[in-house]
Amino acid sequence: MNKLTHLATMITMASMLVACQDNSETENKEPEAAKSQTKSFTLAAPQVNDFSVTDIDSPTSAPINTSRETVNFVTKIPADFTITSPSVSHSIKSDEYWTKVSGAELNSGVALTISQASSVIRISPRADTSSGTLVHSKAISPENIQLLKDSDKTNSTQTKSYIKSLADPQALATAGLTDDSSALLLSADAKAGQYRLRVSEKLQPSASYMVNVKEKNSPYQLTLTSRNNLASTQASIPFELELTNSKTKLKPTASLKHANGSFQALKVVQVNGQWQAKLPEVNAMPDNNLGLSEIQLQVSTQVAGKAVVRTVKKAFKQFVPSAKIKPTITSKWQNGLPESLTVALDMDKAGRFSVASYLTGVDEQGKDKPILKTESASWLTPDSTEITLKLDTDLIAKSGLKAPYKLQGLTLKDQGQMARLSYQAHGLTLN
Repeated sequence: MNKLTHLATMITMASMLVACQDNSETENKEPEAAKSQTKSFTLAAPQVNDFSVTDIDSPTSAPINTSRETVNFVTKIPADFTITSPSVSHSIKSDEYWTKVSGAELNSGVALTISQASSVIRISPRADTSSGTLVHSKAISPENIQLLKDSDKTNSTQTKSYIKSLADPQALATAGLTDDSSALLLSADAKAGQYRLRVSEKLQPSASYMVNVKEKNSPYQLTLTSRNNLASTQASIPFELELTNSKTKLKPTASLKHANGSFQALKVVQVNGQWQAKLPEVNAMPDNNLGLSEIQLQVSTQVAGKAVVRTVKKAFKQFVPSAKIKPTITSKWQNGLPESLTVALDMDKAGRFSVASYLTGVDEQGKDKPILKTESASWLTPDSTEITLKLDTDLIAKSGLKAPYKLQGLTLKDQGQMARLSYQAHGLTLN
């Protein structure tokens, strides 16, 4: 009996051990969806308005941002938010022109073209460094300004009839023009034609001044359309130029102004109907990453028997194409949702870069809706080229949006140059 009891006890204990082992296996076994996964995806083909770097080059100017800190941001985005592409180019209109003159030229008389009455002429003193030292030109008293028509004799009675009113530097300063400039408003008698602007007070011959002629509401508006960014690998600046109410073929002159104030004349050519301003072989790039460059164009033409002069300028960013996104992106998933994306760059020189994008999901109508924006910035080197974009699985789950999730508005920036290197409207689909 004791043997039977002992045997029964052993069988019972063995059964309990098996049951405990089964329960342990059941409790530790994770659902399939709870497992972490790593997936790799390939960037989608570029679309029409996308842009990116083709050939990699190394910047020579010191970077603006040298922070070694890695930062990440994840921001919830309203479902009705519209993801828009950054503008590659934009247009600037001008109803004015300006010309740089010396004190000697103002004393002898500067030729001006006026295409309508009631125009405004402004004379602004400028700093000059041609002598090797910084020289500030003095302001001009408006009562010493004269305006003559080329067809008239030089006499004060005829001269004053073309000026309706004058404004001194103090008056203009109250209007926000704090450059010591003086201005005059032409009268209704100042018809279109050639005039001569003269200053009677004795000026320093080498003094520098800017003369601006503003013809407000003129029917002749010069419109310049050009790119907002220009890579150092480009040999010219493409642009479009149009003068309203004119079919005359334009012959523009161009110059390039860097942030340090230096000017360079540019050769203008037309290739297959496309205007191009050829960049110089020497000093085509700015000497630092601060500020913007500027293209300035001027045209002189005849419209309906009237001489019309216009100047237009537009700022743009010159940059070195320092990096591009490699086509393969790695993602980590948790509970069936993406939790991070790792982007690798093709680059030659260490610098600070940022990558940003929007994550979208599909609503009940099958439309893509934004869930969040993710952005990460870090100091990268040729030996460490990866940036990780963090996602928020809670935001994704609470959005109610479903797969397929997409990476849209994928943007790469060089923070050392403060330049956008690439943009892709549809980056990839996370299947």
